[in-house]
This record gives sequence, structure tokens and C-alpha cells, in this order.
Amino acid sequence: MKKTTMLRKLLKEPGLVFAPCAYDCLTARCVEAVGFKAVFMTGVGIRDAQFGMPDIGILTATEVINCIKYMANSVNIPLIVDADDGYGGALAAYRTTQEIIRAGAAGMFIDDQKHPTKSPSISFQEVLPRDEYLGKVGAVMEARDKEDKDFLIVARIDALATMGSEETVARAKACLKLGADMILPQCLGFPRASVESLKKTMQQLYKAIGAPEVPIWGTGGPTEFTAKDYEDIGAKFLAEGVVADATLKAALDFYQVYHDTGTVPNILIPQPSVARLRKLRGLNFWNELERRYVVTKNI
Repeated sequence: MKKTTMLRKLLKEPGLVFAPCAYDCLTARCVEAVGFKAVFMTGVGIRDAQFGMPDIGILTATEVINCIKYMANSVNIPLIVDADDGYGGALAAYRTTQEIIRAGAAGMFIDDQKHPTKSPSISFQEVLPRDEYLGKVGAVMEARDKEDKDFLIVARIDALATMGSEETVARAKACLKLGADMILPQCLGFPRASVESLKKTMQQLYKAIGAPEVPIWGTGGPTEFTAKDYEDIGAKFLAEGVVADATLKAALDFYQVYHDTGTVPNILIPQPSVARLRKLRGLNFWNELERRYVVTKNI
């Protein structure tokens, strides 16, 4: 079964769909190994880990698509990706969509930010005029339909912080009319009030967009939010878990102790078993392939 079809089937199942963040092949395999059925390629994560750059719109489409190709081919579960603004206008977004599908991803989101895009965790960004964004979404939909109609298109709306809830809802509904499969309303623009009041505000926004009939990608809630909180307010999809930050903390701790003491620290103890590491690295598969097909001469 195609991974795009697998993702479609997954979204038809009851309950919240989890696709934790990953930033390379090994973290994607970890997501799969512990039992998740989908994985999300985090834009912030690949920039941090693979390019050493901040998420401020300075990567090229080619660089990102190469990451997608490697990660998609490393796992057997669907990969959803951050396609930013499509890396240009409507024509560029059309081509970017083609290449992302051909690289093996199962879905992507495209946002309405003005170029260069920025992670909302860094700063709020101006957004495109509505008509310009809708033109881009239309081009993305046409590219999708020509390549693979099962490929999932998520319209990410960042207009809340600068233009408010009404414009966010209007953009979301217009994207749905064009055929978008899911809406990601970036909710970091809401005032950081109490958890309960923010939960209610986000629930009202999701309902105005069309939840639960319209699939909503839950994001932008406070750190106290649990998966159940997102499900309670009407989200269908969740891509949480900033694994790059957790990995960075572990690496800094490791190197600091090594630097200060000259001894490999016990941070690595306990570590994954040899059997698990072999599986994560795909070594068992290649060893078996070598056993069957590589001819060796007995000396």
C-alpha cells in the first residue's frame, strides 16, 4: 500500500492521530520503532541538526527535499513534512509539491507567511494577502492531483497573530473549498492566559473552522497541554515532541562531562541494546541481503 493511502486510512480511524517530530533518518526510525503510525519532519529540527541554521527562511527547496527523500525512504510509516511557503510564489509551490511527492512524503503543509518564513517560536511573521495565498494553495492542489491524489495537503494559517480569528477562519474555509484536506491554525497569536481559557478559545476557533468534521492539526497550545487537551478541543492530528531540543540537552551534558573529566560519562548507561541498535540502523536487513547475494570465495 502506498504511504499516502496509509495516511488517508489512518486519518479515518477514530481518535487523535500522532506523528511525533523527527529531524533525520534515525529519529524517524525511533518514532516507528516505539509504535507510532506516522512521523513529522520538523522544519526547525532539520535546520538545527542537518544545516546548523535557524528557521528563518534561508534553506532552499532542494536542500529540504533531499532531507525528505532520505527520511521517507528510511521508514515504513507515512512522513508528513513542513513545506514552509512552497519556496516562492504559486509556480514555485507547484513545483515544490511535485518534488516532495516524488521524494516519497505522504503529506505536507504550506503556510501563508510572507517570504522569508520564520518559525512562530522566533517571531510572528506578516502573511500574504488572502487572494495570493489562495492562488498558491490552488497551484499546490493541482500539482497534487496530477501526481498522487492521496497525498495530504494541509493549509497552515498564520494570520491569527497579525489579522485575528475572523481572517483565520475565512482563509481556512476558502482553502477547504479549494480541496485542502486539513487546516493548521497557528494559535500562538492568542493571549497566553490560563490553560482553561486558552483551551476554550482554541476550541471556539476549531469549531468555527468546522471541527470535528474538518480535520484540524492541533498546535500552538501552552506547554501544559496534553494530547487529551488537543483532542478535547477538536484536533484530529498532533505533531508534537521537540526531539531536537531533548537530544541537544543530552549531547551538551555528555560533552561537558567528557570535557571536564576526560572520561566518557555514564549518561549513556543504560543505552539501547545491541539488538535494538542493529534494528534501528537496518543492519539485520543488509546482513541478510549480503548472505543471500554477495558471493565470497573460500580461501
